Amino acid sequence: MLSMYPENSEDYLARLARNADRLYTLISDLLDVTRIEIGILKLAKDDYNLIDITREAVNDMKRKTYLAIKKNDKVKVKPIIKLTHPSHPIIINADKQRITQVLFNLLDKAIKFTNSGTINVSIKRDVKNFVRISVKDNGKGIDAQIQPKLFEKFTTMSVTGIGLGLFISKKIISAHGGSISGKNNKNGRGATFSFTLPYRAAKIN
Repeated sequence: MLSMYPENSEDYLARLARNADRLYTLISDLLDVTRIEIGILKLAKDDYNLIDITREAVNDMKRKTYLAIKKNDKVKVKPIIKLTHPSHPIIINADKQRITQVLFNLLDKAIKFTNSGTINVSIKRDVKNFVRISVKDNGKGIDAQIQPKLFEKFTTMSVTGIGLGLFISKKIISAHGGSISGKNNKNGRGATFSFTLPYRAAKIN
C-alpha cells in the first residue's frame, strides 16, 4: 500500500503504528495474565516519588494522538489531561514500571471514552499512610452490565480491547498493598477510576 499510494503514506504509517501498539499491548496483557495465574508476577520495588511517576505517565499520554468522533467524522486528537498533586513529595516503595502500567491503563481507558473535555488526574492523601490516585473523565461512564464484574478478566464493552487491563491493574495494586475501584460520576457524566497505595512523606534531595 505504501509503494502503491505514496501520497497516503503518512496515514498508512499512522495506522501501522496504532495497530502495532495494540498488538504489543495485547501480547503483554496475555503474558501478564499468565504470570498472575501461575503466581510468578514479580515486583522490583524501590523508593520513588509518586508525583514524578504520575507526571511522566501523563506527559507520555499527552504526546499520543487518538481517534475521536467529531461531527460524525473520525479525527485525530491529543488528549487534554490536567494533573493536580500536593507540593511535597509522596514516597512509595513500589515497582515503578508496574505502577506506570496501571496509570497507562486507566488513562488510556479514560481517553477512549472521552471525545472532548478534560481528563483530571489527582493525587491526594487518603486514610492514614495511604495516598489515592484518581483518573476522572467525562465520557459515557461505566455500563451497568459490567459494573459488578469490572475487574474480572475479559470484561469490556470496547470493540478494540479484550478486557484484561483492569484485571491486571487490580492484581498489581493488590500486590502493592493497595486497592482499586471504579464508579460513575455523580453528575451523570463519565467515570472515575482510582487506586490507593501505602506511602510516606519525605524530602528528596
